[in-house]
Amino acid sequence: MRIALVKRRYSLKVGGAERYCVNLARRLRSFGHDVTFIGESVDPELSSEVNFMPITVNRLTSWTKNRSFAENTGRAVREGRFDVAYGLGRAFELDAVRITDRLQSHWLNVYYRNPVHRTLQRLNPRHRTMIALERTIFHSSNVRRIVTQSRLDRELLVRYYRISENKVRTIYNGVDMNVFHPGVREERNQVREELGIEPTRPLLVFASMDFQGKGLRSLLRALAIARSGSTLRLAVVGKGPIWRFRRMARALGVEESVLFVGHRCDIHRFYGAADLSLMPTTYEPFPNVNLESIACGTPALTTATAGGADLIEDGKTGYLVPNVHAIEEIAERIDEHLSLSSAERAAMSIACWETARKMTVEKNARETCELFEEVLREKFRV
Repeated sequence: MRIALVKRRYSLKVGGAERYCVNLARRLRSFGHDVTFIGESVDPELSSEVNFMPITVNRLTSWTKNRSFAENTGRAVREGRFDVAYGLGRAFELDAVRITDRLQSHWLNVYYRNPVHRTLQRLNPRHRTMIALERTIFHSSNVRRIVTQSRLDRELLVRYYRISENKVRTIYNGVDMNVFHPGVREERNQVREELGIEPTRPLLVFASMDFQGKGLRSLLRALAIARSGSTLRLAVVGKGPIWRFRRMARALGVEESVLFVGHRCDIHRFYGAADLSLMPTTYEPFPNVNLESIACGTPALTTATAGGADLIEDGKTGYLVPNVHAIEEIAERIDEHLSLSSAERAAMSIACWETARKMTVEKNARETCELFEEVLREKFRV
C-alpha cells in the first residue's frame, strides 16, 4: 500500500504522539508498505527513513495555523494519490483519522470549570476553529474510520459528534520494548546520583510538555499535604513555565522536594529510577507516559477522566483518582504506595510489565494495517 501519515512533526524529541508517528511509520515500512509523511518538519537525523511532503502553514494566529494545516495537508493528500491517508491530527481528505489530540469540545467543558469563562472561551476563534475542524473531518464522507486510543474517546465521539459506532475502532497504543522495559531499572542508582538523590529516598516522576494541562498544579498541592511530602522527591521532566511552578512549589513549602530537570530524551531512565509516575491530567485521549512507565515496571497514577485509565488496575498496575481536582486522594495514593513493602512493590512491578508487554508497537501496527485493508475494501467497493 502507498500510505500517507499526516502529523505536524516527525520526531522522537517532542512528545508521545510524535514518537508514535515515527514508530508506526517504521513498522509499516518493515511490513513492505510505501510510507510518506505529510507535515511541517522531520528531525534531520530521521530524514532518510521516510518520504517527506512538506507543507507550510499560516502562523499569523493560532486559528489560522490550525485551519491552514488542515487545508494544506488536504491538498498534499490529493496530489499524492495515496491508497490510504491516515491522519494523526486534524486534516482534510483523510481516509481514516486517529484521535491523537484532545477532543476540543470536551476539553472546553472540563478545563474551563467556570460557566462564564467557558462561554467566553467558546467565542475564542481558536476553539471555534478546532471544533469546526473536528466536526467537518469526523462527518466527512471520505473518512471511513475514526480510531480512538481508549474507551473514553469512543464514548466522547458518540456523545459530542453523534458518530455511528460502526465507524469507530479502538486501537490501543503500543510501546517500544527496545526502549521501555524493566531492564532500565538497573540504572536506578546512577540516575539518582545524577539528580543528587539518595538511593533510599522515594522518587516520583512527572513527565509532560504541558505542565498546566497534565495536572502539575494539583500534584504540587497534593505533595504539600501528603505525609511523605517532606521526605520524597519529585522529578519534573519536560518543557513548561518552570519559573511559575517553582514559585508555586515555594509558596506551598515543597520547593526542596521538586526537581525541574527540563526536557530529556532519556525519559526511560527516569521511569526506571522512580517508585511511581504521576499524570493527574484533566483529560487526555491516552497518555503514552502511562504505558511507557508501566513498561519499565513503574506503576502509574492517573485520573479516571483520561484514556490511560484503561491501563490501570487500581492497586495492581497503578492508581486511579476521580479527577485532577481530587487533591486529597492524590496525596493519599502517594502515601499508600510509598508505605508498601519491597515485596508488594516488586509484585506491582511484575504486574505492570505483564500488562505492558502485550501492548507492543508491532501489535498496534498490525491492527492499524488491518484497519487500512478494511478502508481499502470500502473504497474499491464504492
